[in-house]
Amino acid sequence: MDGQWAVVVGAGLGAGGAAVGALTGWVSTRLQTRTQLSVAQLQYAAQERAEAVTRRRAAYEDLVLRVDTVRRQMRIVRQRVREGAEEDVLTADRAAVHDRIRDMQAAEWVLRLMLADEEQAAVSELTDAVYASHDALGEDVDAWLTTAEPGSPRGPGDAPRFGRTTAALQSQMMSFASGAHSRLYAHGPDGVGQMPSGR
Repeated sequence: MDGQWAVVVGAGLGAGGAAVGALTGWVSTRLQTRTQLSVAQLQYAAQERAEAVTRRRAAYEDLVLRVDTVRRQMRIVRQRVREGAEEDVLTADRAAVHDRIRDMQAAEWVLRLMLADEEQAAVSELTDAVYASHDALGEDVDAWLTTAEPGSPRGPGDAPRFGRTTAALQSQMMSFASGAHSRLYAHGPDGVGQMPSGR
């Protein structure tokens, strides 16, 4: 009876050990799987944030370049005034400014779709500076056209409103670029540019 009991007890202990071993292996496998899943989720989130920052950077860059194109086209119009260009030449160059502004507006809205509410003001300040400069240029050109002799060159003082606003526009462009850099490269604990909350 003792021998049989020992066999039964031994078998029970062996089965119990196997069950404990299986349970331990199952728990270990589960923990490994959870750890791997957590690591994968963190990597995916970091990659997603990095891609979002890249897209936003491209949209910021596109808007700044479009604004600069508008600025350059407005300077061409101003130069035409200084050269005493014919009215049809001025009309064509002014139409080109409008085309560049439409391009800028398209880039503006692409960027706005990526920004949180608190970031929208910087975009508005930049585009408002463009519109102020454009309005001033239009007023100067209209005033010049009503007083200029055909083909007569004019002096630098013939666009006083534009002269005041173009400097403000350049300053606003620099401020916008600096702010965009800060917003894009505000680093979180993982060293990846953070997206604004809720975006």
